[in-house]
Amino acid sequence: MNNKITASITFNFKGETLMPSSELNLDKLMQRYNGLPSLHEMLAAENSIDSQSYQYEMLLGEDIDFNHAQGDAIQFFNNGEFNQAAFEQFWLQGSVVKQLQQIVQKELELDDIEQHPKLKQVMLMAFQCGQDNAKEQN
Repeated sequence: MNNKITASITFNFKGETLMPSSELNLDKLMQRYNGLPSLHEMLAAENSIDSQSYQYEMLLGEDIDFNHAQGDAIQFFNNGEFNQAAFEQFWLQGSVVKQLQQIVQKELELDDIEQHPKLKQVMLMAFQCGQDNAKEQN
């Protein structure tokens, strides 16, 4: 995968227009955090904006603009907006399917789980059931 998107915020501070931005490697972020972290905080940190400053408060009050989506992220990008929750769900399910593919290949000697949609669906349901049970026990 090569899912990337550029995030930026434009705001005024002391008569100056600031435009902190960052190209986000969504795959690396998802792998590291198992979801996307606060993008406002990330933009501030990557653009040397102190989290204890008034400048930071101004940044937090603005919406993030997105552009230059790449990979599967394009599906979740529309007119400067990025559906972060839908992308996270899509990415996490893809990660689970990759793991299930490895299990199916090893245990059932099936090379492509996509060729067996009912098996894939049953395995995803079992996975979700395990996730739900784990949540109930915590």
